[in-house]
Amino acid sequence: MSRKSSSRNNEILLDTSFLLPILGFETSRRVMNAFQRLGSYKLYYNDISILEALWKIVKIIEGTEEQISRIEEGIRAIRDTMKYVFIDEEVLKNAIYMYKLGHRDMIDNLLYSIAISRELKLLTVDEDLIKFIEKHNLPKNIITPEELK
Repeated sequence: MSRKSSSRNNEILLDTSFLLPILGFETSRRVMNAFQRLGSYKLYYNDISILEALWKIVKIIEGTEEQISRIEEGIRAIRDTMKYVFIDEEVLKNAIYMYKLGHRDMIDNLLYSIAISRELKLLTVDEDLIKFIEKHNLPKNIITPEELK
């Protein structure tokens, strides 16, 4: 696994939880409060987070035109205001390595691996992921809402 450390402290890859409010769906108070402090950061996303967000959203919406329109607006806002980061071979290798170590959430593995590969911080509230990274002594390219400036 690559052991680069993040040298670009103001560049953050958003975990899926932080895209949900942009798509019109409130999440935890920790996530909602983080938005007040994200203005000084350069934000990144990957389409895998949009897919994961949609999996969560379709379970709770009725599918009205208004709801669909709000989701479309949110996706446009994400694409217009954030930088896209892609999944390359290094990201895939790192994500599979994490899976083989025992972390079975491939979306988390891919997002964390993108952050490592691009020297970004992954903004997350996922305690299981954080504990896994600590347990296996992996690079801590993680930031929680409480650590935002």
